[in-house]
Amino acid sequence: MNDLLQQGITAYKAGKREEARRFFISAVKQNPQSELAWGWMYQTSVSEKERIYCLKQMLRINPKNEKTSQLLRQHLEPASAPVPPPAAEVNPPKVEEVKCPHCGEPVRVGAPRCKYCGRDLKRVKTVPAKKDSKNLINFVIAIITMAIICGLIYGLALVAKSRIDAIPTPTRSPHENAWHACILFVEKQEKVAAFDAQRFTPDGVILLDNGQYRVDVSYAKLAITYTCVLSDHSDGKWELISLTATQE
Repeated sequence: MNDLLQQGITAYKAGKREEARRFFISAVKQNPQSELAWGWMYQTSVSEKERIYCLKQMLRINPKNEKTSQLLRQHLEPASAPVPPPAAEVNPPKVEEVKCPHCGEPVRVGAPRCKYCGRDLKRVKTVPAKKDSKNLINFVIAIITMAIICGLIYGLALVAKSRIDAIPTPTRSPHENAWHACILFVEKQEKVAAFDAQRFTPDGVILLDNGQYRVDVSYAKLAITYTCVLSDHSDGKWELISLTATQE
Protein backbone atom coordinates (compact mmCIF):
# COMPACT_ATOMS: atom_id res chain seq x y z
CA MET A 1 0.00 0.00 0.00
CA ASN A 2 1.55 3.32 -1.07
CA ASP A 3 1.86 6.34 1.19
CA LEU A 4 -0.87 8.35 -0.54
CA LEU A 5 -3.43 5.59 -0.07
CA GLN A 6 -2.42 5.09 3.56
CA GLN A 7 -2.67 8.81 4.28
CA GLY A 8 -6.10 8.91 2.65
CA ILE A 9 -7.36 5.96 4.72
CA THR A 10 -6.08 7.60 7.89
CA ALA A 11 -7.82 10.90 7.04
CA TYR A 12 -11.06 9.07 6.14
CA LYS A 13 -11.14 7.22 9.46
CA ALA A 14 -10.51 10.52 11.23
CA GLY A 15 -13.65 11.97 9.61
CA LYS A 16 -11.71 14.23 7.20
CA ARG A 17 -13.58 13.16 4.09
CA GLU A 18 -12.47 15.96 1.76
CA GLU A 19 -8.83 15.57 2.72
CA ALA A 20 -9.07 11.79 2.23
CA ARG A 21 -10.66 12.31 -1.19
CA ARG A 22 -7.65 14.39 -2.35
CA PHE A 23 -5.26 11.61 -1.28
CA PHE A 24 -7.33 8.95 -3.09
CA ILE A 25 -7.43 11.02 -6.31
CA SER A 26 -3.64 11.26 -6.21
CA ALA A 27 -3.39 7.53 -5.44
CA VAL A 28 -5.45 6.39 -8.46
CA LYS A 29 -3.53 8.78 -10.70
CA GLN A 30 -0.26 7.34 -9.45
CA ASN A 31 -1.45 3.74 -9.66
CA PRO A 32 -4.58 3.34 -11.84
CA GLN A 33 -4.31 -0.46 -11.54
CA SER A 34 -4.93 -0.45 -7.77
CA GLU A 35 -8.35 -1.95 -7.09
CA LEU A 36 -8.05 -0.93 -3.44
CA ALA A 37 -7.40 2.71 -4.35
CA TRP A 38 -10.46 2.78 -6.63
CA GLY A 39 -12.49 1.19 -3.83
CA TRP A 40 -11.56 3.96 -1.42
CA MET A 41 -12.16 6.52 -4.16
CA TYR A 42 -15.69 5.09 -4.45
CA GLN A 43 -16.25 5.69 -0.74
CA THR A 44 -15.54 9.42 -1.11
CA SER A 45 -17.28 10.00 -4.44
CA VAL A 46 -19.49 13.08 -4.58
CA SER A 47 -21.81 12.07 -7.42
CA GLU A 48 -23.60 9.02 -8.79
CA LYS A 49 -21.65 9.29 -12.06
CA GLU A 50 -18.36 9.23 -10.20
CA ARG A 51 -19.36 6.21 -8.12
CA ILE A 52 -20.31 4.26 -11.26
CA TYR A 53 -16.96 5.17 -12.85
CA CYS A 54 -15.04 3.92 -9.79
CA LEU A 55 -16.94 0.59 -9.82
CA LYS A 56 -16.25 0.12 -13.53
CA GLN A 57 -12.52 0.68 -12.92
CA MET A 58 -12.56 -1.93 -10.14
CA LEU A 59 -14.23 -4.45 -12.48
CA ARG A 60 -11.74 -3.60 -15.20
CA ILE A 61 -8.96 -4.57 -12.81
CA ASN A 62 -10.82 -7.54 -11.25
CA PRO A 63 -13.74 -8.73 -13.43
CA LYS A 64 -14.47 -11.64 -11.04
CA ASN A 65 -15.37 -9.42 -8.12
CA GLU A 66 -19.05 -10.39 -7.67
CA LYS A 67 -19.66 -7.90 -4.91
CA THR A 68 -18.50 -5.04 -7.13
CA SER A 69 -20.61 -6.33 -10.04
CA GLN A 70 -23.71 -6.52 -7.87
CA LEU A 71 -23.12 -3.02 -6.53
CA LEU A 72 -22.67 -1.65 -10.06
CA ARG A 73 -25.94 -3.25 -11.20
CA GLN A 74 -27.74 -1.56 -8.31
CA HIS A 75 -26.40 1.82 -9.43
CA LEU A 76 -27.30 1.21 -13.08
CA GLU A 77 -30.83 -0.06 -12.48
CA PRO A 78 -33.35 2.69 -13.24
CA ALA A 79 -35.31 3.96 -10.27
CA SER A 80 -38.82 2.58 -10.10
CA ALA A 81 -41.42 4.99 -11.32
CA PRO A 82 -43.38 6.58 -8.49
CA VAL A 83 -46.91 5.37 -8.07
CA PRO A 84 -49.27 8.20 -8.99
CA PRO A 85 -51.55 9.24 -6.16
CA PRO A 86 -55.19 8.26 -6.47
CA ALA A 87 -57.34 10.79 -8.22
CA ALA A 88 -59.16 13.08 -5.87
CA GLU A 89 -62.83 12.32 -5.56
CA VAL A 90 -64.89 14.96 -7.25
CA ASN A 91 -68.04 15.82 -5.37
CA PRO A 92 -71.08 15.98 -7.64
CA PRO A 93 -72.75 19.38 -7.88
CA LYS A 94 -75.38 19.94 -5.24
CA VAL A 95 -78.90 19.86 -6.64
CA GLU A 96 -81.09 22.66 -5.34
CA GLU A 97 -84.45 21.40 -4.14
CA VAL A 98 -87.78 22.78 -2.98
CA LYS A 99 -90.80 21.16 -1.39
CA CYS A 100 -93.65 20.03 -3.61
CA PRO A 101 -96.63 22.32 -2.89
CA HIS A 102 -98.98 19.34 -3.19
CA CYS A 103 -97.35 16.53 -1.17
CA GLY A 104 -94.50 18.31 0.61
CA GLU A 105 -91.73 15.99 -0.67
CA PRO A 106 -88.44 17.47 -1.94
CA VAL A 107 -88.26 17.96 -5.71
CA ARG A 108 -85.58 19.43 -7.97
CA VAL A 109 -85.96 23.09 -8.86
CA GLY A 110 -87.36 23.34 -12.39
CA ALA A 111 -88.78 19.79 -12.44
CA PRO A 112 -91.98 19.64 -14.53
CA ARG A 113 -93.65 17.06 -12.26
CA CYS A 114 -93.31 15.78 -8.71
CA LYS A 115 -91.76 12.32 -8.76
CA TYR A 116 -93.71 11.37 -5.64
CA CYS A 117 -97.28 12.50 -6.30
CA GLY A 118 -97.05 13.03 -10.08
CA ARG A 119 -98.74 16.45 -9.91
CA ASP A 120 -97.86 19.12 -12.45
CA LEU A 121 -95.40 21.71 -11.16
CA LYS A 122 -95.18 23.96 -14.22
CA ARG A 123 -98.10 26.11 -13.13
CA VAL A 124 -96.83 26.39 -9.57
CA LYS A 125 -94.09 28.93 -9.01
CA THR A 126 -91.38 27.22 -6.98
CA VAL A 127 -88.86 29.65 -5.60
CA PRO A 128 -85.87 28.20 -3.79
CA ALA A 129 -85.22 29.57 -0.36
CA LYS A 130 -82.83 32.48 -0.47
CA LYS A 131 -79.70 32.24 1.52
CA ASP A 132 -80.09 34.04 4.77
CA SER A 133 -77.76 37.01 4.68
CA LYS A 134 -79.08 38.51 7.88
CA ASN A 135 -76.54 36.68 10.02
CA LEU A 136 -73.70 37.93 7.83
CA ILE A 137 -74.90 41.53 8.09
CA ASN A 138 -75.20 41.24 11.86
CA PHE A 139 -71.69 39.80 12.05
CA VAL A 140 -70.24 42.68 10.02
CA ILE A 141 -72.07 45.22 12.19
CA ALA A 142 -70.72 43.55 15.33
CA ILE A 143 -67.16 43.67 13.99
CA ILE A 144 -67.46 47.37 13.12
CA THR A 145 -68.95 48.14 16.54
CA MET A 146 -66.13 46.31 18.32
CA ALA A 147 -63.55 48.19 16.25
CA ILE A 148 -65.12 51.54 17.19
CA ILE A 149 -65.23 50.59 20.89
CA CYS A 150 -61.60 49.45 20.84
CA GLY A 151 -60.60 52.73 19.17
CA LEU A 152 -62.41 54.75 21.84
CA ILE A 153 -60.80 52.75 24.64
CA TYR A 154 -57.36 53.21 23.08
CA GLY A 155 -57.92 56.97 22.71
CA LEU A 156 -59.05 57.29 26.33
CA ALA A 157 -56.01 55.31 27.45
CA LEU A 158 -53.70 57.73 25.63
CA VAL A 159 -55.37 60.68 27.31
CA ALA A 160 -55.25 59.00 30.72
CA LYS A 161 -51.55 58.25 30.30
CA SER A 162 -50.68 61.93 30.49
CA ARG A 163 -53.08 62.66 33.35
CA ILE A 164 -53.45 61.40 36.88
CA ASP A 165 -55.98 61.94 39.62
CA ALA A 166 -55.19 64.72 41.98
CA ILE A 167 -54.59 63.71 45.54
CA PRO A 168 -56.11 66.64 47.39
CA THR A 169 -56.55 66.14 51.13
CA PRO A 170 -57.43 68.66 53.82
CA THR A 171 -53.94 68.26 55.31
CA ARG A 172 -51.94 68.64 52.05
CA SER A 173 -50.93 71.83 50.36
CA PRO A 174 -50.90 72.23 46.53
CA HIS A 175 -47.12 71.74 46.68
CA GLU A 176 -47.54 68.40 48.47
CA ASN A 177 -50.21 67.31 46.00
CA ALA A 178 -47.87 68.18 43.12
CA TRP A 179 -45.07 66.16 44.76
CA HIS A 180 -47.33 63.10 45.21
CA ALA A 181 -48.57 63.42 41.62
CA CYS A 182 -44.95 63.43 40.39
CA ILE A 183 -43.98 60.22 42.21
CA LEU A 184 -47.11 58.55 40.83
CA PHE A 185 -46.17 59.60 37.30
CA VAL A 186 -42.64 58.26 37.83
CA GLU A 187 -44.04 54.99 39.13
CA LYS A 188 -46.47 54.69 36.22
CA GLN A 189 -44.14 55.63 33.37
CA GLU A 190 -40.67 54.68 34.65
CA LYS A 191 -41.77 51.61 36.66
CA VAL A 192 -40.00 52.96 39.77
CA ALA A 193 -41.56 52.12 43.14
CA ALA A 194 -43.02 55.13 44.96
CA PHE A 195 -41.61 54.04 48.31
CA ASP A 196 -38.06 54.54 46.96
CA ALA A 197 -38.67 58.29 46.62
CA GLN A 198 -37.39 60.76 49.16
CA ARG A 199 -39.82 62.34 51.56
CA PHE A 200 -41.60 65.56 50.60
CA THR A 201 -39.57 68.70 51.05
CA PRO A 202 -40.96 72.16 50.22
CA ASP A 203 -37.72 73.06 48.46
CA GLY A 204 -38.35 70.30 45.91
CA VAL A 205 -41.53 71.94 44.53
CA ILE A 206 -41.51 75.28 42.70
CA LEU A 207 -44.56 77.16 41.38
CA LEU A 208 -43.58 78.58 37.99
CA ASP A 209 -44.75 81.89 36.56
CA ASN A 210 -47.11 80.15 34.12
CA GLY A 211 -48.95 78.43 36.98
CA GLN A 212 -47.30 75.07 36.45
CA TYR A 213 -45.34 73.19 39.10
CA ARG A 214 -41.79 71.92 38.83
CA VAL A 215 -41.14 68.98 41.15
CA ASP A 216 -37.71 67.40 41.83
CA VAL A 217 -37.87 63.97 43.48
CA SER A 218 -34.69 62.16 44.46
CA TYR A 219 -34.39 58.35 44.42
CA ALA A 220 -31.31 57.60 46.52
CA LYS A 221 -31.20 53.87 45.72
CA LEU A 222 -31.09 54.62 42.00
CA ALA A 223 -28.97 57.75 42.33
CA ILE A 224 -31.44 59.51 40.02
CA THR A 225 -33.47 62.68 40.38
CA TYR A 226 -36.70 62.83 38.40
CA THR A 227 -38.03 66.26 37.43
CA CYS A 228 -41.74 66.66 36.65
CA VAL A 229 -43.41 69.69 35.16
CA LEU A 230 -47.10 69.47 36.09
CA SER A 231 -50.27 71.40 35.42
CA ASP A 232 -53.10 71.41 37.95
CA HIS A 233 -56.46 71.29 36.16
CA SER A 234 -59.65 72.51 37.73
CA ASP A 235 -61.26 69.10 37.20
CA GLY A 236 -59.04 67.56 39.84
CA LYS A 237 -56.53 66.09 37.40
CA TRP A 238 -52.78 66.59 37.21
CA GLU A 239 -51.37 66.72 33.69
CA LEU A 240 -47.75 65.72 33.13
CA ILE A 241 -46.08 68.26 30.85
CA SER A 242 -42.61 66.71 30.92
CA LEU A 243 -40.60 64.11 32.84
CA THR A 244 -36.80 64.04 32.85
CA ALA A 245 -34.23 62.00 34.75
CA THR A 246 -30.86 63.26 35.95
CA GLN A 247 -28.09 61.03 37.25
CA GLU A 248 -26.93 62.19 40.67
